[in-house]
Amino acid sequence: MKKLFQKIHYYISVRNSKWNILFFLIFVSPLFWYVFHKQSPIKKGNYTIGYATDMYWPILSYKRIRFNYSVKGKNYETTNIYALDPEVIIPARYLVQFSLEDHSFSTIYPNIPVSDSIKEAPPKGWKELPEWAKNK
Repeated sequence: MKKLFQKIHYYISVRNSKWNILFFLIFVSPLFWYVFHKQSPIKKGNYTIGYATDMYWPILSYKRIRFNYSVKGKNYETTNIYALDPEVIIPARYLVQFSLEDHSFSTIYPNIPVSDSIKEAPPKGWKELPEWAKNK
């Protein structure tokens, strides 16, 4: 394994070659494929209610919202990048879309608040965007 890394280091760093780009693509493309495949199922996921608990701004990144939600009785806590214009109220309840394959992948919609009249989401979430959320 050490020899393999030495050869890779040689061809990428030391030797100036047209093959450097090919090596780079071979090693980086699986990473892009993984990220695309893992994040794309969210677009086909169900909807539930998320509880935004915190907003913070890491030094080297965008503003982030920390939120938690529940699917089939299991609780999940995660963060998303916040890049929208509307002002977010923390703490508050917002619509969350989660992946059907892996419920831990989700995205929050801070521009779609959930009113207090809606007590809870179905255990498996709403299959489609709820009517009350389409108007917002």
